[in-house]
Amino acid sequence: MIKKIRSKLSVKVFLITLLLMVTCCTVTYSCIVRFSPYIYTHKLSDVEEIAGIISTELSYAPIDEAKYFIPGFNDMFAREYSDEFVIHIFKSSGEEMTLPDLDSFTGAHIDDYKNEETTNKYKIMFADSTDEFILFLTKNINKESQVIEALQKSLPVLSVVIISISILAAFFYTWYITAPIKKISKISKQMASMDFSGLCPTNRTDEVGVLSQSLNGLSENLSAALSELQKANQKLQADIDMERQLERQRLEFFSAASHELKTPITIIKGQLQGMMYQVGRYKDRETYLAKSLETTEALENMVQELLTISRIDSPEYACNKNNFDLSKLISNCFADYEDLFVQKDLTVQKSIQPNVSITGDMQLIQKVFNNLLSNAATYSEAGNHITANLWQVNDNITFTIENTGAHIPDDNIPKLFEAFYRVEQSRNRKTGGTGLGLYIVKTILDMHNAQIKISNTTSGVIAEINF
Repeated sequence: MIKKIRSKLSVKVFLITLLLMVTCCTVTYSCIVRFSPYIYTHKLSDVEEIAGIISTELSYAPIDEAKYFIPGFNDMFAREYSDEFVIHIFKSSGEEMTLPDLDSFTGAHIDDYKNEETTNKYKIMFADSTDEFILFLTKNINKESQVIEALQKSLPVLSVVIISISILAAFFYTWYITAPIKKISKISKQMASMDFSGLCPTNRTDEVGVLSQSLNGLSENLSAALSELQKANQKLQADIDMERQLERQRLEFFSAASHELKTPITIIKGQLQGMMYQVGRYKDRETYLAKSLETTEALENMVQELLTISRIDSPEYACNKNNFDLSKLISNCFADYEDLFVQKDLTVQKSIQPNVSITGDMQLIQKVFNNLLSNAATYSEAGNHITANLWQVNDNITFTIENTGAHIPDDNIPKLFEAFYRVEQSRNRKTGGTGLGLYIVKTILDMHNAQIKISNTTSGVIAEINF
């Protein structure tokens, strides 16, 4: 029980309030009883004559017989005057004598009644004494008033009422004080569990209301801070994952680049050594010098593409973007590849909408179309067709190029834009290039917020670019 009282604020407040209410009511009742006025039905003037009679009677009696006279008068006062009056006898020195024996002093003095209402003061001298005494009557202050009597009679009822009201008042006061504190305590526990969904009631304007508002503000701020921290953490994790992915791609790129560079260098080295030592077929130097030159040119192209990738992937690289005529650029690219198309017996059909302009790095965009035209020519057999279209609708610019007689397995299409990836896994230079062309195309288009998609058609392969 004691442990529960110590751990519950509401129980503490209830008991303290109940105790205070009962204490206050008890003190109030005691003060009313103590300071209630006395109610008298007779006046001192009604007994003025009796006071004279008493003084006369005592003057003719010995002092020892006074104890017989005085009780008789007291009985009369109690019977006829509701015990509202009392007799006082003082020595000439002012000291009050005890009644009825007159053999000692009460400790009171005649001056104590200076401000009290009394009868006339009568001097008496007992028959057997030469000492002079003073007698007068006063109201009996020891008589209980009617108010006190009524309070005493109503004490049981008052006790029940006081206890009941105290319990009700303590209960209401406890509820009023502790109810919002309980809610605040509940919300604070939720906040401690990192749950900021609850809010304290703010319909009060006192200190409890201010505390509720402050706690709500704290909850909102903590929730916002936690959300921002989670977002920052997610962004950091995404950046870390991206950095790891880039690092993995970088390692894969360098590994593939090392392999790709090693192959033509090994071929050239072998051919040169065979020609130097006149080994077998390498005695035909003219033929293998031409092959070495061809391999060297392929190696040169690869190095150029690696340099291009290194340049555009550099963090310091910035596109030199300007507005230029895309229609004219594409037409020029087709003109440059016209001889190659004729050599491969390829039919070219193009529909280029004039005066289509974009903002970008013209040299890089030219690299994109050169690579696409080169791929179209490389992977198309003689007698096939190359179809190109460029058109603009509002702010959307679309370019497509399709070469017939080619097909890419569907599983390989998502990998086409990876560095050094070729559909022909044998890495034969006759059936595939360096594997960097489409990687460069995708990188450049990403820098220009453009998208490229490659897919199979019923007659070949089509590449679509959207600016």
